[in-house]
Amino acid sequence: MSSADSVESAAATSRLGRILLVDDQAQNRDMLGRRLERRGYEVILRESAVGVEDAIIRDDIELVLLDWMMPERSGHDALIGIRGRFDAEHVPVIVVTALDDGDIVSTALEGGANDYITKPIDLRVLTARVKAQLDRRKAVLDLDAIRNDLEKTVQARTQDLVAEISEREAAEARAQSLARHDPLTGLANRRHFLEELDRRLNLIGPEEIAFALMFVDLDRFKPINDVHGHAIGDQLLQVIATRLQGCIRDDSFAARLGGDEFCVLVETPTGREGVAVAARRILNELSAPILVNGLKLTVGASIGIALCPEDGRSAAELLQRGDAAMLRAKEDRGAYKFFDSSIDEQLKSKAALETDLRAAIPNGDIVPYFQPVLHLATGELAGFEVLARWPHLERGMISPTLFIPVAEEAGLVDAMFWALLAQACRKALEAPGLFMLAVNISPSQIRDQWFPEKVLRTLRETGFPAQRLEIEVTESAMIGDIQRAKSSLMSLKNQGVRIALDDFGTGYSSLFLLRALPIDKLKIDRSFVSSLVSDRESATIVGALVGLGKALGLQITAEGVEDQATATALQAMGCEFVQGFFYGAARETPSFIGAGVSPARTKTA
Repeated sequence: MSSADSVESAAATSRLGRILLVDDQAQNRDMLGRRLERRGYEVILRESAVGVEDAIIRDDIELVLLDWMMPERSGHDALIGIRGRFDAEHVPVIVVTALDDGDIVSTALEGGANDYITKPIDLRVLTARVKAQLDRRKAVLDLDAIRNDLEKTVQARTQDLVAEISEREAAEARAQSLARHDPLTGLANRRHFLEELDRRLNLIGPEEIAFALMFVDLDRFKPINDVHGHAIGDQLLQVIATRLQGCIRDDSFAARLGGDEFCVLVETPTGREGVAVAARRILNELSAPILVNGLKLTVGASIGIALCPEDGRSAAELLQRGDAAMLRAKEDRGAYKFFDSSIDEQLKSKAALETDLRAAIPNGDIVPYFQPVLHLATGELAGFEVLARWPHLERGMISPTLFIPVAEEAGLVDAMFWALLAQACRKALEAPGLFMLAVNISPSQIRDQWFPEKVLRTLRETGFPAQRLEIEVTESAMIGDIQRAKSSLMSLKNQGVRIALDDFGTGYSSLFLLRALPIDKLKIDRSFVSSLVSDRESATIVGALVGLGKALGLQITAEGVEDQATATALQAMGCEFVQGFFYGAARETPSFIGAGVSPARTKTA
């Protein structure tokens, strides 16, 4: 080779590696050596495998090409010797054999060879296998270097071990604190609260009242959080927590259980009256206005109280009864209630009602009733609103104000809705006329991405036309995820279903909703309509809502019309549709006979 070739070769070998080629046949050895050198490898040639182990050390060999069939010392014997001193990761060996014999290959691989190649040698295959083994060796050496550096680092840091252990213990203590406290408010979390409750239960003595559990639930937090966003809601919770902690004694214990629910364990040295004083103090603190980012917000709370041991000696009993008392307190808002036997009876009655309801829904016992909706100007039938009724076999007609809240808490509203919709569609098809059918949906349904598909499937199964169905949704049901609500309602509207905004005027009454959502109709809530004649403010509000709807090209329905005077006032305002007891209560069948009105004269809304 020329001097220039030597320089090139030296540069290449520094990159590619040093190979020991052991072959007793000079022609094969020299030819293969030259070819590998031209590929950029430094090749050291040996005609015998005798002393090959020492040559590997002396010449700093990185890979061995070992002929299997040699006279003085066989490749197998040499392989055993190499592996006795060098592992396969640091000194890879590729066996070269003239025989493509499975037994030879198996013996070579079992003896520690990294790979093999048969003669005549395909240089491209050999080069690829050599490169793969050298790349693997380099990776091993890099890993060795990392391990060595790591060992040096560990040794260097041994002197800091005591300090690190101390830091770790401090970190663990902080982690324990975080695991037992609410990260937002700093109060104890549910886990810590239950631990403290169990501790106090274990210390119960002969006292008539050992301590009280107060279940504190914020009254108006959700609408504030929905309207102003989670950032404002979080700041509000932090202020609430500070106020709560600041108005209880040092021997009391406050915790945030989650969301807008808090619990307080109160020691009772002065008995029941002392607990009542503490409850009133908490209510006063939490009802005072709170200033957050320039917003003056008023929340308030309701408190349910369970006394230990009077109302229970276990955590489960006290929590259940405190929660039940809190629900009773929320009926009055801003109040506190002690648990008593009447609440216990209410719990049992509610549980029994839920049991019956779970059986009634699949049995079809919850049935649709139909309340007529009329064209105000002509008195003609426009359609019916579907209302849920439960004619219980033993208890008679159960009011929807009783069973619907139970269905909501038990997660049964969805199943009840689909059963009612299917029944209502079938009954409507059996009745004469092409009237509209209006159904109310719950907040959970508007958030269900499959809701439109389920509606359309029910319509297909019953054969009821989509153009005759009207979906009624409240404003509050859509706050928090306007985009999903818009997507669901638009999917239905595109199939011909009409959309009504129910109870308009009682929720957020946002003009943004009217612009963003595919609304066809506004339904003015009965709370305004019922006092329309007697209350000037209600009349003004109703008139404004009717005017707003007409300006936006929306149809208007007034709910809760109970007398002629109200109907006359609404007609003067330009209201198009009405419903209420004045036109008839809800009935089992979609039929209506009014003054001068017959089913044959019904028309679509």
